[in-house]
Amino acid sequence: MFTSGYVMQIATESPQNIGFVDETGIMQPDGIFIEFEDIGDAEHALLNDEIHSFFTIPPDYLETGRVVLYSTGGFFSSAPVDLIEAFIIDNLLRDSGADETLVDRIRRPADMERITLNEEGEVEEKQEVGFLIPYAVAILMMLSIMTTSGYLMQGIVAEKENKTVEILLSSLSPEGLLTGKLIGFGSAGLLQICVWICSGMLVLSLTPLAAIFQEIQISLVMILAIPYFILGYLLFAGSMACVAAPASTMKDAQQGAMVFTMMGILPIMLLGVIIAAPDSTVARVLTYIPYTAPTTTLMRVTLTEVPVYEIAASLLILTISVFVVIKLSARIFRSAILMSGKKIRIRDISEYLKR
Repeated sequence: MFTSGYVMQIATESPQNIGFVDETGIMQPDGIFIEFEDIGDAEHALLNDEIHSFFTIPPDYLETGRVVLYSTGGFFSSAPVDLIEAFIIDNLLRDSGADETLVDRIRRPADMERITLNEEGEVEEKQEVGFLIPYAVAILMMLSIMTTSGYLMQGIVAEKENKTVEILLSSLSPEGLLTGKLIGFGSAGLLQICVWICSGMLVLSLTPLAAIFQEIQISLVMILAIPYFILGYLLFAGSMACVAAPASTMKDAQQGAMVFTMMGILPIMLLGVIIAAPDSTVARVLTYIPYTAPTTTLMRVTLTEVPVYEIAASLLILTISVFVVIKLSARIFRSAILMSGKKIRIRDISEYLKR
């Protein structure tokens, strides 16, 4: 993380030397920008690493606004477009005769201040960090759900490969074994989230952001995170158990679980769409799909006023889906847990359910 941050800092640093070829006679060189007589001289300086890049201003620039930028590219290089535009604006305003106050306002047209009103029309206090917390909760919740259910799948396959499951089933029923695994891994996942949150708050309490976090109150998204985590975990864990029970190797189980994994991370992949239009058809549909409902609903609640019936319908659909998946996973687990040496086939699922 530190290395990537350092690399990004290097990549975004302002270049020291930028050349230009001006055919209008308007631009004047300064400490960073170096003027060249023709493109040939500028290309020679660029190829010899004397300048970072250069641009040309054709004679009809005032009518067309056309500027051509030349650079050598490179993995960490970035085009200094903003710097060049500021340089051109300064030169265009230099001989305009405009008042210095007007010139400064043209260079910086707006110092934006945002004010948010609540339902009573009162100004809400700024809580930029509090606005980001629900996203962190949603991502942490999905990460914990996927990680915990993945551990469940690995545990089932590992016990099946080393024959430990045969010893366990001599003392308890398949349903009891599956139930114990679901409760045990679910509790571990919930504890994992609590440890992450408490550790993060402890670290942030030692920084200047501590005062901001003290003003953040428990909101609807924090309350909804608990039932959505429990139901989401049971749904994914039951689905992983359906895949892991008939699998002979971890590779087979991972291939089958890829479908549920992709559905789980779909809201994060469509994060830009949800943020831009939280009330769109896409966001609403993802709210009702059981595998995408936990993350999507928590993000929508922070962006817009989600109707109560949508949250209730989402939780109801998710609850029904959990009962169905758990029931199916128990049947598949009971029928396929002792089977080995056989690949997973879709047509075999109906046979497992009938047993």
